[in-house]
Amino acid sequence: MSGVKLLTVAVVVVAIVGVALGLFLFSPETESAAPPGMAMMDEIPHDMGISYLPVTEGVADYYGLGVRNGALVTEVAPDSPAGRAGVMAGDVILSFNGDTPREQAPLLGMMMACPVGQTVRLEIWRQEQVQTLEFVHWQR
Repeated sequence: MSGVKLLTVAVVVVAIVGVALGLFLFSPETESAAPPGMAMMDEIPHDMGISYLPVTEGVADYYGLGVRNGALVTEVAPDSPAGRAGVMAGDVILSFNGDTPREQAPLLGMMMACPVGQTVRLEIWRQEQVQTLEFVHWQR
């Protein structure tokens, strides 16, 4: 009788481990290598030339940003509108043409809605100071 119980327990354990591994291996969440509490990076290679992370409380704490909203620039294409204007990795975009990027109004939507040829005004947080950068949006 104890052999049957042992076999039953072993089968149940193997089933639980199999289900857990299946959920882990096929979960879309495993594609993000971001630290806990961070959203996945939004990348617009065809637009203004930046990659960024939306600033959440977790992102702000993790990177010690000193601000609680905006978009943390993680990469800038050198020959892009933002790159030519002086946007740098590590900058936090506080506003895009006067609008603050938030969860309800992400920077991605603001950039995609901006017509080519329009002047873009960014307020950025760099080295604990607010700076303003302007450039004309053009298609790369």
